[in-house]
Formats: sequence, structure tokens, C-alpha cells
Amino acid sequence: MLLPEAPTALDGAEHASVRVVAVVPTFHPDAEVFFHVQALSRQVDRVFVVDDGSGPGANPLLDSIASDSVIVLRLSNNSGIAAALNTGVRAALADRADYVLNIDQDTALPDGYVEACLATFAVANPVTRLGVVCADAVNGAPSIPSLRSPEGLGLVPEAIQSGFVISRECLQMGGLFDERLVIDCVDTEYCVRIRERGFRIAVATGTDIRHSLGEMVPYRPFGRQVTRDGRPALYQYHSPFRQYYITRNNIDMVFRFARRHRRWSLAVIKRQIGPTFDAVASGPQRGRHAIAVLAGTVHGLARVRGKIPPRLHRLLTR
Repeated sequence: MLLPEAPTALDGAEHASVRVVAVVPTFHPDAEVFFHVQALSRQVDRVFVVDDGSGPGANPLLDSIASDSVIVLRLSNNSGIAAALNTGVRAALADRADYVLNIDQDTALPDGYVEACLATFAVANPVTRLGVVCADAVNGAPSIPSLRSPEGLGLVPEAIQSGFVISRECLQMGGLFDERLVIDCVDTEYCVRIRERGFRIAVATGTDIRHSLGEMVPYRPFGRQVTRDGRPALYQYHSPFRQYYITRNNIDMVFRFARRHRRWSLAVIKRQIGPTFDAVASGPQRGRHAIAVLAGTVHGLARVRGKIPPRLHRLLTR
């Protein structure tokens, strides 16, 4: 697929004329999204809010968000974050964006975030081939750069896509997000793919974004409450529906990249063992989580992609 041609290249000295367009996927947005988008619009030239099939109930809020600088695009069906991102990215490139900022509906950026990302691009040497700049920290948890560029930029192998500022060149040469993954590992796959095509990912030093990482629930393996420092231990909970995609898509990542990135693939397997055990053993909905993990494993091994089969979706969400 051909993406719109790039506008005239701009150097770091022409920061003021660089065009930055933000893409915000939404699904059943709440009132907080209105304030996030209003704050975001002060840092960029235009915002495309892409609603991923929320239905008529979301229309009043989406209508209140829309303005000359905030364009609301509505998908008729829920298609997953990758499809929503791609819809917005195409619109942003057609709007002659030099850089595209991706941000989830539950992410809040600090003042000056976009400026810090552009400053990072500006100091990058062409040989570094910087394609993406991301946050230096998420909820106070710092990134750990694995390398330093010749200019001293902290480089990371992957990051969450919320907060990505992506260059037009990277989008045109690295491609868009893989819609076959639907909702999980979308950012992971994109990071590995663009690095294979020669682009690098750097952190914008000193930036810290606020991002919701999901529901925290009591850690109760096999029904026994675990405590830490005298208080109930908590863990990050995902629904059985999400667990299916997490399991399937991580297996897909290993199959795609194991030959070229063996150490990375082993790390993916290792980091998924604990959360998968927690989901099945601790609950809630332990039985459905077991089904989700089993189905996700079978489909991952069989290289099944796309949206979850309707019958399995009903079983995991009823």
C-alpha cells in the first residue's frame, strides 16, 4: 500500500514549521478523554480521534470533542487498536504530518512532551536513523536504554506505543501497524519490524507519561490470599478475552522472530510465564482464563490471526 508522499524535509532549525498530528484511538470513551484531548490539542497541530466501534452511546461525548483542530473518525465495527491506529495514521499523513503522535485514550502527556520528542529528533545524526521517540518513563518507572547513539541518545529495543512520536519516513518505509494482531503485541511487532529495517527508537530524556496499565486485583493463587508487608498482594488483571490475544500473539511473535532474534524470543517466553500462571491460578474467572490460554496457545501454534472466533468470544465474555 502506498502512503502519501512526504512534504519537503525540515531540519532541526525549522522546528516551528514541523507539523505534528496526533492519533487517539477510543473505545467506549469516558469524560476524562475530553480533557486529555483538549490538553493534547495544545501540543500538536491537529488531533484525529478514531473511535473503534463504540456505537451510538459514545456520540454525545465524541461530538463534544470535535472541533476545527480535533477531527473525529468513527469505525462502524470494533476492529482492534491496530486498525484504529492505522485509520488515524493514514489521515495524519494525508494531512501532511511530518511526525505522528500515537496516544491511548487513557494516557496523559506532561506539558512539553511533544517539544521534547522533537528536540530528540533534531539532535539525531542521520546515521542514527531515528524513527521513533518514546517516553523516558511510564508512571514513574524509567526506561532502561540498552544502547547509546553517537549523540548520546538512549536507545531502547521496544516500548509501549502510547506516546510514540513516529517520523513520516519511518511510517512510509517501515509500514503501518499489523492489523492481524488486533489488540496485543501491536507495539512489540512494530518495534522489532522497524529495527530490522534500520530505524532506531530513542527516549525523550526526562519525560514521564501517565498511563493506565489495567485493573489491579488481589493475588489469590488457588484461592489463597497472598500478602506483602501485611497487605493483600495485587497483580495486573486482564480479562479472559484479552488473555486469548496475549497468549496467541506472543506465540506469533516468537514464531516470526525466533530465528533472527533468539535471545529476544527467549525473553518474551520468560516474561509471559508468570502472568499466564497468575491468570489461570489466581483468577477471577480461572476456568475461562484456562480456556483462553489453551485456545490462544493452539491458535498461536497454528498461526491463526485476526479477530477472535465469534463462538470463543461469546464463551469468554458471557
